[in-house]
Order: sequence, then C-alpha cells, then structure tokens
Amino acid sequence: MSERPVFPVELAAVNAMTADDFVRHFADVAEHSPWVAEAAAELRPFADVPSMVAGFEAAMRSVSRDRKLALIRAHPDLAGKAANAGKVADDSRREQAGAGLDTLSEDEFARFERLNEAYKVRFDFPFILAVKGATKYQILSAFEERIRNDPETEFATALTQIARILRFRIEDRVTVHGLGEKTGKGPGETAGGSVEKLGDKAVDGRFGVRAQEMIEALARHTSDEGKLTRLYLSREHRAAADDVAAWMRQAGLQVSEDNLGTVRGYLSPNVAGRCRVLLIGSHIDTVRDGGRYDGNLGVVAGILATHGLAERGVERPFGIEVLAFGDEEGVRFPTTLLSSSAAAGQLDWRALQAADADGITVREALTRFGCDPDLAGSAAYDPKEVLGYLEVHIEQGPVLEKENLPVGIVTAIAGASRFRITIRGEAGHAGTVPMALRHDALAAASELVLAVEDIARAGVRDNLVATVGEIYAHPGAVNVIPGEVRMPLDVRAANDAARQAAIDTIRARARAIGARRGCVIGIERFHDAETAPCAPHLQTAMEQAITDIGVKPLRLMSGAGHDGQAMVKLTDIGMIFVRCRAGISHNPLEHASVEDMGTAVEVLVRTIEKLAQQERNVR
Repeated sequence: MSERPVFPVELAAVNAMTADDFVRHFADVAEHSPWVAEAAAELRPFADVPSMVAGFEAAMRSVSRDRKLALIRAHPDLAGKAANAGKVADDSRREQAGAGLDTLSEDEFARFERLNEAYKVRFDFPFILAVKGATKYQILSAFEERIRNDPETEFATALTQIARILRFRIEDRVTVHGLGEKTGKGPGETAGGSVEKLGDKAVDGRFGVRAQEMIEALARHTSDEGKLTRLYLSREHRAAADDVAAWMRQAGLQVSEDNLGTVRGYLSPNVAGRCRVLLIGSHIDTVRDGGRYDGNLGVVAGILATHGLAERGVERPFGIEVLAFGDEEGVRFPTTLLSSSAAAGQLDWRALQAADADGITVREALTRFGCDPDLAGSAAYDPKEVLGYLEVHIEQGPVLEKENLPVGIVTAIAGASRFRITIRGEAGHAGTVPMALRHDALAAASELVLAVEDIARAGVRDNLVATVGEIYAHPGAVNVIPGEVRMPLDVRAANDAARQAAIDTIRARARAIGARRGCVIGIERFHDAETAPCAPHLQTAMEQAITDIGVKPLRLMSGAGHDGQAMVKLTDIGMIFVRCRAGISHNPLEHASVEDMGTAVEVLVRTIEKLAQQERNVR
C-alpha cells in the first residue's frame, strides 16, 4: 500500500511529479472525481498556485454537461446523514466541521435536512457551497436564497462553488517559495539558478515580471467576456480576493478578511520597537470595461515588497499589513471608498442600505460575500497603533510620461465632489410647440454643461476640473420635447476653497439658466471628499528612495480619487505614482511597463527601509 501524501508540497515538486504521483496527491481535490486531477496533470507546468487552480477548473469545466452533473452529485449534503455517519471525504468533513456543521442542535439539523431535501427535489442535485470561512448562519442564508434560483442559474452556481472548493483545497496543499515561482528556484534566484546581487542603484528585475504575472491572473476574474469588469462584492471580486489571499499566504503573511470584504495580510515586526503597523494598500474592484493596473498594481506591489524586505533582512520595529480594498470605484452601489472608510473608522452605517441596480443592498451583498455586516465597525484600526499608509498607483495622467520618468511622488489627492443634477421642464409635441414657448430640459442641460466647462477652464491655477459623464433625457423620443434630464457632475481641485468656489458658481449659473428657460434645476450632493495632503516625511522618504536608484524625483498632485482620501482620516498617507502609457486609465488600453512596475516596487521597499531606520532611531 502506497504511503499517504504529505502536505504542503512545493509547486516545483508538483510540476516535477509523474502523472500517477500527481493524481495520488490530488485525486480527492475534486470530490470523488479523480478524473479532474488526471486532466489537470496534463496542463503542467503551472506558473503559480492560481494557475494550478485555473488548470483544475479548466479540466472540470471542459467536459460534457452529464459529467459535470455527475461531479456535482458526487458531493455530500451539507450537515446531512452521510456527514454525520462519517461517510464523506476527509476534506469535506474538515470543511463542514470548520463551519460548525458537526455541532448543530437538533432543530438546526432538522432545518438543514428540510432544506437539503427541498433543494434536491427542485434541482435533482445536492446544494454545494464552499463553506470554508463561513458560519452556519451564512450557509443557511445562502441555502434559502439560492433555492429560489432557476435550474440553469443554480447549475452554474454549483460549478462556481466547486471551483472555489478546488481553490481552497489546492491552496492548503501547495506552497511556493519566494519570487522564483516560474522556475521553482528560491526567492533570490534567477532562472539560471544564481542569486542576484543588488548594487546600491539596482532594481530587482523580478519584481516587475512577477507583478505582471499577478496582474494578468487577476484579470481573469471578470463578469464581461472580453472585457475587465469586477464590481464590489461580486462573484468576480470574491475570486480575485481569494487569489490575493493565496499570494499573501505564499509571502508568509497572516491572512484575514474584515467584514467589508477587505483582504488583509500581516507581517509581524522582526525587531523590538513600538509595535505599530505600516499599512500598504489599494483596491481590486474595477470600473466597467476597465484597465488591469488601476488599483491592482498597488495590492500586488505591497505583497511583493514584503518578499523584498524579507530577502534583504531589513530590521523592522513595526509590522506591515497589506490591504486589498473593494469599493474604491463606486460603480455597483451609490457608495465609494466604503471599505477604506471602514478601516479608517469612518464607516457610514447608512451606506449599508444602499442598493445596486438589481435592488440588492450592500448589507445583503456583504452577507453573500461571507461577511457579517453587523460587525462592519470592527474593521477600524486604532490610530495610535498605525504608523502610516502607503499606496502605489498608476498615475492615470500624462505627466510622468511627458517627463520620461518611471515613478513620481504624490503631494496631495485632489478634493472631489459629486452631484446628481435633475432638470425639469415640460414635455411637448416636437411639431406643435413653438420654440419661444418651450421649456426644453435637454436644452437647459446642454447650456449648463457648457457653463460647467467654462468655469473649470477658468480654474487652471488650482488644477480645477469638472465633468458631466452621462445624460439621461426623458421621455427619450424623437418627436417629444424632453421634459426631464438627469445627469451627474464631478468637480475636483487641488484645494478645497477653489473647489467650493467653483461649485457655488455652477449653482448660480444653473439658477440663471433655469429662470431664463422656465426649468427647475436641482443639484444634490452625494459625495464629498476633502483634499488629502500627503505627509511631508513620507514624501521625503520616497524622494530619498527614488534618488538612491538614480531616478530624478518629481512631485505631482493626484487629480483622481484614491483610498488614501479615506485613510488620511486615520493616519499619515503617502503615494507613489507609476507612469502609465499616454496617461490612459479606466480603459482597456491602460498599461504600465514591467520595468516601471519593478521600479515602483523597488522604491516601495526602499521607502519602507528608510521608515524602519527612522523608527529604530526613535528607540
């Protein structure tokens, strides 16, 4: 009888296994379905653990519907009789026990039995949920929610849950040592096997290569075929968060997830000190049909920086926590910066009642994501325990490219205000109402849009910008004068006084336009973010780091909003900008080069080194 496999196993060893040995190790990753491992074995070598997960998922999804159905039916009922009798696979038993399903009361067990039977009657296969990290209450909630699905939706959902189960089981069994994932070498080794020695001005070339690989892996998680769309608390966000958590574990970080869905990876201090924590983060949600680098680069850079610090033996009298926020873009819900605001202790509980276009509230979406919205306040840090917040982000503008520089130092994040504008006129027949007697809401809106442009152009000294990004006219017919128009307004500036002055001028112009055209114009503010200055001492540390690698340090303002606007209410913030091609962002053409990304991670590592030196000197 062959020996039982020993886990965890290195990815390099996985890639080197014979097909039979691979199946022996991973046959039970898919419940009672070794054929999945047999097919996945043919897809080696795997570049990293997420690639291995993707290989198993591809093997599972590439077969006929009948075989997929057999795979679904191979799974046991949750808290069912087979589980109680110990007749399920070891992984399933541990996962169900971890969710508390082995200690149900009689009433709870009976409730699960009723739901299991009702579900199987409706769908003819068992209810499947990746229960790792879930509570029995969350499982029951998902049960009762999904039993209302149509059969096709639930069949697809079951396969998605099996893919998550595969992910969790593989992540528990496979490890990767350091940055040398593609070759199986140690963290400081190149493909040739030698350890790269860095000079004072050298940039570790592995950083950029690995950043690109990780960003490509995250780009797989999209709701739109051929485009990148990953909205807050969606299934795609869940999958991306799981990838990030896996990379954090591989980097030796202690991983957790708060109740707003932020993934956190903590690295303990390695020398005595004041035991504060330096936060490094960005976001992994995207706009619709967006780019790959916005936000994602900052999370990836934080993870890679922990590799670099460990390799160089940097003595840190503080911990580091890498954060992957989820609601920076504000696309799915009428909220923004929700997860970073919670971390900063600034959560607006009313935002949990905000609903998306399908009527799903943030509270409901959080529960489905695996969070407990009632405990959302626990995401807040204690300001006394935080050293600062750093973020790496593409510039989303053309300045660095114009200056031919790979990175820059952000001085402040522009303040931003957003408004809903409603213009009410009077609908009428396009052929019978004379021009002089019309109260055309769309014509009034057009005049207001041009007024907004004029006002913004006059504020160039304060980096003032204003945008109307969409217009909806009602009733929207070719032969009807528009009676109502709705449109958003976004106003940003380098200082709050200039921004507010522009807003006041826009309101005054709107009143004048409305009075002249016989329309009522309402302007409702729904978002307001103050200008967020970056801390001078963090800017200085970044400047020293950039100078150390032989690059000219350039300071510039950020016109785009970032999670730092929320985090500045908790602690000092600092931002490193990365050159992006033609300044394009929120667009599939968004691009940062491997070399520039590597430079940014190098600067982040060296900035942390300098902060560590400062903290050691304080002692």
